[in-house]
Order: sequence, then C-alpha cells, then structure tokens
Amino acid sequence: MAIVWPRFMVLKCEARNKYLSYMHESYDCHGYLRFSETLACSPYTKFEVERAKCSEDGLVHIKSCHNNKYCKRVKNVSITGNSNEQYWISAAADKPEEGQSEESCTLFKLIPVDTATNKIRIMHVQSGCYLCLWWVDSPTFNNCVLANYKVLDGNSCDLFTVIDWELLAKPFASPRFMVLKCEARNKYLSYMHESYDCNGYLKFSETLAFSPYTKFEVERAKCSEEDGLVHIKSCHNKKYCKRVKNVSITGNSNEQTPPPVFPFSADLRPFDYVLHREKERFIGA
Repeated sequence: MAIVWPRFMVLKCEARNKYLSYMHESYDCHGYLRFSETLACSPYTKFEVERAKCSEDGLVHIKSCHNNKYCKRVKNVSITGNSNEQYWISAAADKPEEGQSEESCTLFKLIPVDTATNKIRIMHVQSGCYLCLWWVDSPTFNNCVLANYKVLDGNSCDLFTVIDWELLAKPFASPRFMVLKCEARNKYLSYMHESYDCNGYLKFSETLAFSPYTKFEVERAKCSEEDGLVHIKSCHNKKYCKRVKNVSITGNSNEQTPPPVFPFSADLRPFDYVLHREKERFIGA
C-alpha cells in the first residue's frame, strides 16, 4: 500500500535541529534549500508534495510554496570547488519533469525509515543520490542540501522528519493527560519524590513512560486572549506547576531556575504555561 504523504510538509533535520528553508537572503543563493530555519511555521519552510503521474509508489515532486517552483538537482561546483560536492537541490524548475533519464528530472522518492516518528530519507530519482545536509566553509551555503552521493551519511544528515503543515496551522489540541520526553536526555519528566528537600521539583530522570510520577494533566486556561495557554498539574500530588526562585540549587544567581528542573506549588494560584509543540513531544497517557 502506498504511503499517504501530507499535501504540505515541513522537513526537519534532526542532526542540525533546523528546518529546511528556501534561501532568500541574497540574489546569488535564491532557490537553494538550506537547513537554517528555527521556526517550523516560517513562510520559507512550507513545501507542497505532488504525487507523480507515473505509477511507481513513493515518487513525488516537491515544490516550494514560497516561489511556486519545483525542486531539482542542479550543478554548481563553484560553491566548494570540489567535484564531489557539485550537485545541490534548488527550487528552480517551472514545471515538473518525470523523464527519469533527464537531468532536469524533478522526481524524488520519499523512503520511510521510521513510520512511528515520520523519519525518512529522500532520493533524487534520476541520479539515485540521497539528499543530505552538507557542511561547507562558505557561511552562505553551509547546511545546504547536497545530492552527490548514493551511500547513506554516517552522521545521519540525510535523515529528515516530515511534519504536516496543516497540523501546524491548526490550533494545538493538547491531550488531557500527557507525558513529556526530553529527546536530548532520552528521559521522561518526573515528579521528584526521593526526599523531602526535593519534593515537588520536576526532573527528566524517569526511564518508564508509565511511571506514576510522569503523568501530568493539562487544563486549558480560562482566559481567551491567546491560544495555547494552559495549566499543568501533577497527577501525583494534584498541584499546579509554577516558577520559583532557588539560588541554593547551584549557588549561581544566573541559574536560579535550572533548565531541566521545574517546581510545583501547593499554595499559590497556578500560572499560565504555553505549550510549544515544536519543543516538546506529547504522549497521551
């Protein structure tokens, strides 16, 4: 069965933690694609996926929604001066080209790697080369997309996450109960209960998603001025999250609230928290 790809997508390179973006900064780089954008909803990160008219599964055309041109493989040895780094991806074709023997071919194959996390590799069909984020000395073209090699990249710079643009454009519907996972730490957020001194603080330390200390309830804020405002409550002690000052944790006044640790309050009214869907991964409990 053919995989149904979103009509509009955003691509994220996990190795760089940036989104694929149409380069618009100067005339010389117009059309080239680069993993440089920090915001998924930028007008330069939106790409349309058009299924190819040929009957092969997984073959698509990719079109930039910024300039309405199709992505193609172009030759430009002047970027690095190295013949092994001369083919790049640019949104420069006015119309799709399905001739697989033509260098102007705009067909790409989206190859699933992990369907649970929407990770894929992308191959340029005519050349058989994988798209890969590439580091170069030029600050202008650093992190652009190379299509020069038919082997997988050892640093996973050819591994991309597909994000459905339509979901980004909709108001975020958070689950009623959630577990938060920090990908960098590969641990789940947990209520600290080991000793009285640390009770109530939160820490990314739990290895089991279904621990009794990892379950949090999301309550939508009653104020209506801004979407995405919620209260977060621990299901362990039924208390709401808030920010507190505690310089004694590190002894450094610039680290009064350490990044991985957040406290609960028993007494004061809950504060509003904004859920950033690009930063956290939500798992319904």
